[in-house]
Amino acid sequence: MVKTVSPQQINMLGDDALILDVRSHAEHQAECLACTHLHVPLDQLDARDFIATHNVNQETTLYMLCLGGVRATKAAEQFIKAGHNNVVVIENGLNGCKTCSIPLIQSVRPSMSLERQVRITAGIFVAVGAALGLWVNPWFGLVPLLVGCGLVLAGMTNSCAMGMLLAKAPWNNKA
Repeated sequence: MVKTVSPQQINMLGDDALILDVRSHAEHQAECLACTHLHVPLDQLDARDFIATHNVNQETTLYMLCLGGVRATKAAEQFIKAGHNNVVVIENGLNGCKTCSIPLIQSVRPSMSLERQVRITAGIFVAVGAALGLWVNPWFGLVPLLVGCGLVLAGMTNSCAMGMLLAKAPWNNKA
């Protein structure tokens, strides 16, 4: 089981605390912690490489952060598998930090959130698939069916394949 810490305790951490934000580049660019932290998207994180690159020893506590806690927990599990057990997830992620008035930096020109991008993309697939199914060939009706099944699966697993693909798009990777 991964240890957790409440967002209020971030203010009590020293400047030498090692906080790792594992959200996508687009999410981090739009809004991030004002305090010193590192950023490596979860899909690009290699725990062993991170430990070596940043000279992380067993006494160093790594604080994991994402939007709600799911990706941070996955990152923490990576570090534990890599042999670093001193890992703590910040409860409720950046959402929790917002409710505790933790200082944040917001982009002057925020990018479109991944959630909105997923909604738009799914809507386009459903609309185009339904239209093609009505006017071209009924087999195109499978497109909205597959998108709907994907959205249900994303809700059940709290992991969205379309969101992960969109996070890798060039407009979401401007670091």
